[in-house]
Amino acid sequence: MLWVVASIIYAVTAFGLLKIALLFTGTLQLRHAVSKLPCPSGAHSLAGHQPQGPFDPGFQCLRDTVAAFPRVYTLWNGPIPMPTLVHPDTIKPLLTSRTGSVKSPLYQFFGDWLGDGLAISDGAKWKRHRRLLNGSFYFDVLRTYVPVYNECVDVLLSKMDRLAAEGKPMKVEHELGLCTFDIILRTACSRESNCQLKGQARDGDMDLLSATITMTDIVQSRMTGNPLFLNPLVFRLFSPNYPKWQKAARYAKMFGDGLIAERKDDLEKREQSGDPLTSPRDFLDTLLLARDKDGSGLTEREIADEVNTFLFGGHDTTSSTLTWVLYMMAKHPEHQARVREEIDKLLVDRDCDQLSSKDLGSLEYTTLVIKEVLRVYSTVVMPSRTLTAPYDVDGVTLPAGTTVAINLYQLHHNPTVWGEDHMEFNPSRFLPENMASLDPFAYLPFSAGPRNCIGQQFALNQLRVLTARILRRFCLSLVEGEPEPVPYLTVVVRPVREILLNLEPRHF
Repeated sequence: MLWVVASIIYAVTAFGLLKIALLFTGTLQLRHAVSKLPCPSGAHSLAGHQPQGPFDPGFQCLRDTVAAFPRVYTLWNGPIPMPTLVHPDTIKPLLTSRTGSVKSPLYQFFGDWLGDGLAISDGAKWKRHRRLLNGSFYFDVLRTYVPVYNECVDVLLSKMDRLAAEGKPMKVEHELGLCTFDIILRTACSRESNCQLKGQARDGDMDLLSATITMTDIVQSRMTGNPLFLNPLVFRLFSPNYPKWQKAARYAKMFGDGLIAERKDDLEKREQSGDPLTSPRDFLDTLLLARDKDGSGLTEREIADEVNTFLFGGHDTTSSTLTWVLYMMAKHPEHQARVREEIDKLLVDRDCDQLSSKDLGSLEYTTLVIKEVLRVYSTVVMPSRTLTAPYDVDGVTLPAGTTVAINLYQLHHNPTVWGEDHMEFNPSRFLPENMASLDPFAYLPFSAGPRNCIGQQFALNQLRVLTARILRRFCLSLVEGEPEPVPYLTVVVRPVREILLNLEPRHF
């Protein structure tokens, strides 16, 4: 009997030592590989480049780094090396191959919140979910959402009318956040929340919008703050942010589960009454009705993960982008005037300002403005991948298992790609004749390749409708004495301080 126990102990010990040896060998291989890549000076052996503030508000460090290393460089995230791709030539092979199809472990920071939805899952599960959800983003489905955009922006415009009448500036991020949140709840789940009229939760209270803001702040602090909190156990045991994270994640899950339970009850009642739903009315219906060829559908947990993923992804990035769009229109009145001229011409003979899906193709200059804002501010900055096979970048072979970052802000401000005037706001960059000479992978606001953003057309349609309708009704201007807004990273790019804009109603 003793020899059996001894054999088991020996086998377990040997297996543990083997894993440690393999981990040590892999670490040495990775360090040897990244040592051949360019690297900004001053990396600390434990803290890496974090004391230098690579993601400090304003992103000056990011611009300086891409100017010095315009193709690839190694960013040390604490003691962990992260090769960072910043040029189309180094990014394209990764995003278009299976080697770059797996999301990095950093995405697991969202795990308690988004579960294993499209944003995080990999392999066969991701392929299945993507296939089942594609129907929610077909053109015929997306056009049915445009009336909802109009109804939600009508509420926003009424609030802006009251602010203008009182001579008060608009808190841009606050109001747009409520509006885009209203839109995503109505289009994804047909939920009439009246959140634009109720406003955000007060301090100490909780709603889905405040929970989302809390969690994105905490995720970003883990990615770029104390490297010890990269470890899930250390974060849970020692981070002062963990109780706030736990409360917000619990609320978000409870909210999503409640939506699903209500809808399942509705579908069951329709089935019992002899009037079953045969085609989805919204994203939530798509999830509940989705079936494989063998008739199997998504589990309750899978549905909940996708609902939470879409509520987050469909709101936060759009709200942030639109905030910067309106600010840039106020800062550059010449471009604001051109957008206004375009929408006025489109609506010249109409009694109503609401837009149809057919109108969106006519908003050509508005679209150029939105694209340039997405370049200048790069709402999503740094997606990352785990290599599934060795990957060659500029003659250096990175081993499988390496976490590789793609810094979209640096790509969009790479002077070797966009020129030395990359900080200038110039929508004409995106005219077809100017884009013809650029690599398609020079501009990636929604990523690219098989894992590009499934909701990009949904977001662009929403941005066009809101931008055009707001500028149709109001002239925007900067508030005198307000400082220049400084962008900072909280998963998406937000201003450090709330942006205030003056509103001048237009009279027809």
